[in-house]
Amino acid sequence: GTDWYPSARRIVGEWSEHYGYSVDTVACVIAAISPQCNWERNLIIADDVLAQRPPSIGGIRLNIDKAIALREENDAFHPAYADESISVRMLRRFPGGPKVNNFAHNLAGYDHYVTIDNHAAQAAMNTPSVSYGLPWLPYGEFAKAYVSVASMLDVAPATFQAIVWCAWKRLYPAADKRQLIRE
Repeated sequence: GTDWYPSARRIVGEWSEHYGYSVDTVACVIAAISPQCNWERNLIIADDVLAQRPPSIGGIRLNIDKAIALREENDAFHPAYADESISVRMLRRFPGGPKVNNFAHNLAGYDHYVTIDNHAAQAAMNTPSVSYGLPWLPYGEFAKAYVSVASMLDVAPATFQAIVWCAWKRLYPAADKRQLIRE
């Protein structure tokens, strides 16, 4: 888990240089595709979007369209967007999506944000059999808990979340979770 964000940020940095988009834009594109999409698939689709190719594999079309719009709003090419923060850009596309907003920040290198997806929420509740669609208020409560524990451990909140996320995914692989939910 401690290497998860540094590894992801290397990809963001490489793509920023390769495709000529800002780090923030690349992070926003990847985060926009992320809901209900595993990391490997997310990267394939994001690479296609940044290269301005049609997606070579399937994903959630609405999220791909949002990623394309975020790419087109690249602050390096459009002065109108130069002063917009990641939050402003992500909230325009995902007004009810704190997870994608925080994930974009984490991918861009901001460790004080916490990405709470279903895995992180399940780990916090210690049950793999529930699914949370977290609007802002409950999301904030989960995030505060992660920040609090990260502070006690003297670890960046994003790093702590990545450690928990990786451990949780190993403890409860997708097939095991599906079986628990059926039961």
